[in-house]
Amino acid sequence: MLLRSSIFISLFLFLFSFSIYADGNWCIQDPKNPPCNGAPGRCTRNFDGSEGGFVAETAYVELVMVGGLSRNRPHIGLHVSICDAAMITGNAKVSGNARVHEEAQVYGAAWVFGNSQVYGNARVFGDAQVYGAAEVSGDARVYGDEAQVYGDARVFGDAQILGDARISEHTVISTGNYGF
Repeated sequence: MLLRSSIFISLFLFLFSFSIYADGNWCIQDPKNPPCNGAPGRCTRNFDGSEGGFVAETAYVELVMVGGLSRNRPHIGLHVSICDAAMITGNAKVSGNARVHEEAQVYGAAWVFGNSQVYGNARVFGDAQVYGAAEVSGDARVYGDEAQVYGDARVFGDAQILGDARISEHTVISTGNYGF
């Protein structure tokens, strides 16, 4: 009886010691410099079963159930960091070495990739793209069918990039509307 109880307890601990989100730390490139400044979180899995990036416990990435397991609905790339109170939902994609943090949101069919960052209270949505080493921050909004911020462009403050606007190399936008 004691042996049977020990086997049951060992099996129980083994099965439930794994997170429903991840089964490893594949998304952490440098353990000496962990994602999200060392905040607690986990490596995730995407809807298609691929290995996803790091999501801090305080951040929100929309989840769906696939075969009884929680998966990211938006695609979160392998070396992506979703930190602080950031939120990623819908069919959005965040890939490359991109970082979304603070209270930023990426949703709709937006795509943030490369070494770009979205932070502050910034919103990237619709079919908008932010890539390269671009930064979108503050209360900035990037949205619309063709809106793009790329290269080393910086969009911040209460700027709005919309429609078919393209903001690129060495451009700094801090207020106003660009594109229609």
